[in-house]
Amino acid sequence: MLTVFKNYISHSTVIGFFFFLITGLYFITSSSLLLDNIYWFFVPIILAPFYEWYVHKYQLHAELTKKDGWYRRYQILLHHGHHRDPDNIRLQFAPWRYLIYVYGQAYLFYALVMWSFAAAIVPMTGQLLYHLWYEWMHLAHHSKTYKPMTSVGKKLKDSHMSHHFHNENYNWGVTNMAGDYIFGTLKNNRSIEKSRTAKSIAGYTD
Repeated sequence: MLTVFKNYISHSTVIGFFFFLITGLYFITSSSLLLDNIYWFFVPIILAPFYEWYVHKYQLHAELTKKDGWYRRYQILLHHGHHRDPDNIRLQFAPWRYLIYVYGQAYLFYALVMWSFAAAIVPMTGQLLYHLWYEWMHLAHHSKTYKPMTSVGKKLKDSHMSHHFHNENYNWGVTNMAGDYIFGTLKNNRSIEKSRTAKSIAGYTD
């Protein structure tokens, strides 16, 4: 547990997210923004299981572009390389380029829906909190020295390991199994065939 925690808090992505989370919390609690928009803080957390399922299945596992260049390298760094080498801790965290892109879009979306750039910081702060939890869970799943303390945690880790080492077309959830349960993709190894492409997803064979 201690080794996992040290790896977690020392990574630049996590350090950056903690900085933005503390900044966001200070901003919304030192004004009336949080009280006036308290429900919005929990919207990203409530929707996270389904958003996580969608992003993992349709974006992270998107077909690898055949043209060599920055976009292909970006796809490999984002997720394809992680499947190729699941034990590489550098590839177990989301890269900054992806986070800037995603959170930039999310902020503009919240600002448009709430019609306020200031109020949009409330759901953004909730989303930052969720993403820190996501990074911790994902790192824990891949840490061989970490043993889940609950039965739910063990099932989550087993599910994610099945996704990586048995069949990459199922068990898309990382922090929970709600999306997989609802969409019928929560499977154990006995019920699905072993895939030959779990480490070479969407055409990545380098």
